[in-house]
This record gives sequence, structure tokens and C-alpha cells, in this order.
Amino acid sequence: MNLRNLRYFCAAYEAGSTVAAARQCHVTQPVISNAIAQLEEELGTRLFTRQQRGLVPTAVAVRLFRLGGKLLADAQAIVETFQDTASHPRLSLRIHPTVSVAHVQKLLRHLRRAVPHLELSVLDDPQAADAELTSQGCAGQGQAFLPLWEEQYALLVPQEHPLAVKEDISARDLHGVAFVERTQCEMASYWHAGLSQFQIVPDVRARVDSQEWALGLVAAGVGVTMAPLHPMDCLEGIAVRHDLRELQDVRRVVGLAYKPHIPEDSTLAQVLRACEPWAKAAALAE
Repeated sequence: MNLRNLRYFCAAYEAGSTVAAARQCHVTQPVISNAIAQLEEELGTRLFTRQQRGLVPTAVAVRLFRLGGKLLADAQAIVETFQDTASHPRLSLRIHPTVSVAHVQKLLRHLRRAVPHLELSVLDDPQAADAELTSQGCAGQGQAFLPLWEEQYALLVPQEHPLAVKEDISARDLHGVAFVERTQCEMASYWHAGLSQFQIVPDVRARVDSQEWALGLVAAGVGVTMAPLHPMDCLEGIAVRHDLRELQDVRRVVGLAYKPHIPEDSTLAQVLRACEPWAKAAALAE
């Protein structure tokens, strides 16, 4: 099996389209399509069905992505074993707690492919990190910001909750409802002010500073919450209500915040160049 074809397949699987995968891999779209076709011929099965919204992976593709990702990682590890690790580019990154883990994983896999031998460190202190993956509203004053994707706020409800099936909902429906509060959210003070103005008082059952904990508690039936979601997010056990009137126009942009005027030959500069396809996709989505 050709590892280059496998790498292009994984890129298409993650990006959801051959065009986006081509941008990420810095090749043309036919190169990605040909790689997928060769894999399909080699395996004797279809890997994707093509729909208006992009590529939809088959069950075989899901399995190949899981096995192929491990194979590509092992191949990279073999190469790195025989190279001088002291010369590897290094990047320290702080990841804001409210950023979706699923999309962080996709971004970091892309960076490791795009910047050979990149060594990543994840830090808690934003001052000590080279860059921070965060929302634009949480970026520090005076920092440069590279937008990578946009998220829309929605009301997240346990699937068995009455609000999951209520025909028309508004913020008033949250009065007295069990609620999971996301303390790190940049919109938290905005929600509190808006709800208080109309004397809406949710029943706060938990306060968490992590997006993943908030989603887990909602799925477990502890309460509802308001959170930003990427259009590709698929949440098990959670009903997503994009039709809460007060949230329909509330969005945020996630990207890399960093100190301006970085050297052109620095690792951070390489990483920012590798992120350009994501930045272009974010701009087209606006």
C-alpha cells in the first residue's frame, strides 16, 4: 500500500472533501482523487459516497482511517528514530479549555504532516507558550490572530429532555431548568446579564471550565447548556437546538493567537504557513 495515497486519503477523510484536502496537502484536487481511486481499486471497495455537502465515508473508510492513521504515525516514528531530534522544529501551544478536542486533533495531525518532525508541547500558561489556540474574543491585547474556523452557539439538551422536542423555544424556557454552566466561556457574562434582565434564573447543577466536561454532563442528563459548535460536530446523546431565538446570530471564531513580528524562519512561522489552508477555508465560510 502506497503511504502517500494513504496520507491523501486521511486528509480527505478529515477535511470532508477532495478540494479541502488538496489545499491542506499543497497538491491539486486530481492528485487526491487519484489516490482515493487507487486505494479503492487496491481494496476492492468504495471508500466514500459523494454528496452535495462533500465526501461521506463508508464503514470501510472509517476502519481504514483508524488503521491507516496508526500506520502513518508508525512510519513517521521510524524516520524520526534515525534523525537528530535536536534539530527538530519545536512549538509550545496553549489550548483554551473551551476549544473542541475533536477539531484540535484534526489540526494537530495536519500540522505534524505539514511541518516535518514537528515536536509539540502543550502548556497551561499562555505567557510561556509560542501560541494559543483560542477564540478571537479571548486573544490577548496586542496579539496577532490567525482565524481557523467559525463556530455557532447553540442550546445543547439531553436527548430525553422536554426541550429536545419542544416546537418553539426561547430563553424564557430556561427559567428553573437544570443547567450546566461553562465558566471559561467568553460569553458567560453576556448570558447572565441577558437572563437576569428578563428575570430568567436557570437551576445551575454544575460549573465546569472545560468544553468536554460540559458536553459529557449534558449527555449524562445533568442539565442543558449553551456552547459554541463547529458545523461538523456530531454529539452523541445530545440534541442540538440551533433555533433558540437569542442564539441564532451568536458566533465565535477560533484560531491561533501569538505575538506579532515573529522571525520568518521560526517554527511558529512555519506552523502559520501550514495553517493557511484552514485560514482560507474559514474566510470562505464567512
